[in-house]
Amino acid sequence: MSGGERETGLERLFPDMSVLYRLERMSLPAKGRFRGTMQGKRRSRAFGSSLEFADYRPYAPGDDIRRIDWNVYGRTGRAFVRQYWDEQELSVCLYIDVSTSMRFGEESGRKLDYALRLAACVGYAALAGDDRVAVRLFADGIVRELPMCRGRGAAHRLFRFLDGALRGDFEGEAGAAGGSDLYAAFRHPSALPGRSGQTWLFTDGLHESGLEDTIRALLAAGQDVVYVQLLSPAEIDPQLTGELRLIDSETGTGKEVAIGGSVVASYRQAVRQHCETIRRYCEERGVAYLFADTGRPIADTVLRSFREAGLLRG
Repeated sequence: MSGGERETGLERLFPDMSVLYRLERMSLPAKGRFRGTMQGKRRSRAFGSSLEFADYRPYAPGDDIRRIDWNVYGRTGRAFVRQYWDEQELSVCLYIDVSTSMRFGEESGRKLDYALRLAACVGYAALAGDDRVAVRLFADGIVRELPMCRGRGAAHRLFRFLDGALRGDFEGEAGAAGGSDLYAAFRHPSALPGRSGQTWLFTDGLHESGLEDTIRALLAAGQDVVYVQLLSPAEIDPQLTGELRLIDSETGTGKEVAIGGSVVASYRQAVRQHCETIRRYCEERGVAYLFADTGRPIADTVLRSFREAGLLRG
């Protein structure tokens, strides 16, 4: 990819480039300690060689005598070894719903485009903090995948992958149409993260089933789950009146309806109840939930909503 193409891709992902610069000073908080695979900046469950003290344990033959705390020995007459937390990286997996309903809306304001830009922000914050990032596009199954990459130098791989999705490179591939069952994409064990870490799920939540099974599967895989639900302004507050034929974007089936004020009011209430059901289910299981209105600027969602929810810090 040439420099000019790369710049164009960045402009598509970051219409407000100031967001990118501010993300360099941010990081993803993680719940508690965890096990990683490479040296990083985060505390793991294992003991290691960082400078952060963890605990004492009795000296055993073969231990490094340089770790004996001689002050404790002088007070008690017994030898204890100092232990320190190991510091390793966080594995972050970004799942982005690319089913047909996510492509709803005007070309400049699709939910999918918004989700890809949010994923670019989260992914870059993780890479800038020396964490590992993988991306998986899903519909009825995993449509396309970016394997784990690590470090700020891998940002160009992340941006190139997400920009390709933004330009529709995956469209037309098997499984990209999507369906009514969210769990269809996560049913096979290979679709789940291979190691414990943090999973972000970007979706509109317009599935008839599968939410519970998907969350259970991700939690069982050792994931700290963040559920980001995206809806467009036209879905939140539709401006429709009269006799219309509405088409289901997933199935292609249509229905003749007469829309008046009472119908729109009932629809708005149904949307609120649906989103509240998802939020409540996530909350009960310790899953972070964030609602994103795609009519808001990306900078507002990332720098305000994500930070207020504790999903980004710095």
